[in-house]
Amino acid sequence: MKIRTIRAKIIFLFVVIFGLTLSLFSGALYYLYARQSAQNFDLNLSNDALAIVGMVKGDSFLEQEIISGLIQQPLRPNLGTNRYVQVVSITGNVIIRSSNMKEAGLPITTDVLTLALSHHQVFETLDKRTTKALIGGGRLRMVTYPVFDDLVPRYLVQVAASTTSLDDNMFELRLLLFISVPLTILAAALGGLFLAKKAFDPIDRIIRTAQSISAEHLDKRLDTGKVDDEVTRLSRTLNDMFDRIEEAFRLQKQFTADASHELKTPLTILLGEMEVALANPRTSEDYVGTLKSAVEEIRRITKIVDELLTIARLESGQLRLQKLPVRLDELLLDAVSKTSAYASKRSISISFEVRNQSNGDDEEIMIAGDEDKLLSVFINLLDNAVKYSDDNSSIRVVQTTGNNSAIVEISDNGVGITKEDLPHVFDRFYRADKSRSSAGNRSGTGLGLPISKYLIEALGGSISIKSEAGAGTTVTVKLPIMLPAGTSSL
Repeated sequence: MKIRTIRAKIIFLFVVIFGLTLSLFSGALYYLYARQSAQNFDLNLSNDALAIVGMVKGDSFLEQEIISGLIQQPLRPNLGTNRYVQVVSITGNVIIRSSNMKEAGLPITTDVLTLALSHHQVFETLDKRTTKALIGGGRLRMVTYPVFDDLVPRYLVQVAASTTSLDDNMFELRLLLFISVPLTILAAALGGLFLAKKAFDPIDRIIRTAQSISAEHLDKRLDTGKVDDEVTRLSRTLNDMFDRIEEAFRLQKQFTADASHELKTPLTILLGEMEVALANPRTSEDYVGTLKSAVEEIRRITKIVDELLTIARLESGQLRLQKLPVRLDELLLDAVSKTSAYASKRSISISFEVRNQSNGDDEEIMIAGDEDKLLSVFINLLDNAVKYSDDNSSIRVVQTTGNNSAIVEISDNGVGITKEDLPHVFDRFYRADKSRSSAGNRSGTGLGLPISKYLIEALGGSISIKSEAGAGTTVTVKLPIMLPAGTSSL
């Protein structure tokens, strides 16, 4: 089964990791407890063997008889019911056997006898078949303890005890672990499910809110809460993204509406003139006039479409701008020259000057840019200055430098721009109709400034406008200067 949700994956991984950790811990605990219990059991057996040795040594007559081997039949002293005790000679003959052993005896093998006589106390576990005659069932744990006198082996003491209590304790521990470990893992799974639900509830709310946001309900936002945690930061980030999406939708709708309006006007005019021309027979002069008017409207439509295509290519990154060395003063002179013919029809003069240079060469300022695109930008800016200037006025173009930038200021004394309209002059299709577009010679598409801004910023520059209604307008363009090789910018 494939786990699909992050919540389920987290719970699964948590349970697996916790279960493995708990199982390893329980296994280690059981191993250490079993080892310690066995060591304690053997230690008790060894202490009992020493006690028997002490008892035998405390009875010098008995010890002498044991050492001399004078005892013909094994003695059966009462040494307790919980221990099975046997004293064996170095030859393996039983000398003393505790009374609870009856006729049975503790086994002693050749290997055990050999190890015991080499100064080793030997521990061994007797199987059920061996101990059946003694205790009827279960296991016995036995120690064989050698007794030496001046490094000479005298006899062996064997002490055995039933492992029933030890086995019962280990069984109870295993049972406890087998029951408690699964229950603990189950409790951990339920706890993990609860914690995962609490942790993912905000995510679920984000999902539900995000799913409810559509093109018709772009104003909805996520609840950011009061705690500055990861979910809050995610909500804020998504809210910022939704703000940008809403703004993009708004601009797209506005762009579509404005483009439709801009195209509708010349098309309506064109259609009306054609219908009038076809309604009744006309003279050739009338048809020529109608065709000329149609050509003007078609040119206007073509200009709008071209500018729309330019904006689309700029925004999609398909329009590649060259960044080649361009001499700025020559470029500005060319733009002034191309605009002066149009301006002279209204007796508007355009002056150009280069001043405040710091490099000693007042003219040769080189910038990296696309000469054709820059020329179209400055022609458009000059064309706007001419459109919105009064007849018999003047326009000034001033080139300066500062902070490794070339600065071009284009100033006019025209109608200016109101404070309300100034923030929107770079919006597509925006025109301040009340103050700047009332006259027919001031008509435009409203795309020139947005395109100019795109092009200037794509070349690493900036463009800004200062204006006041009735006091004229100043457009400032800043472009980075190409520094001579080996020169670093400050």
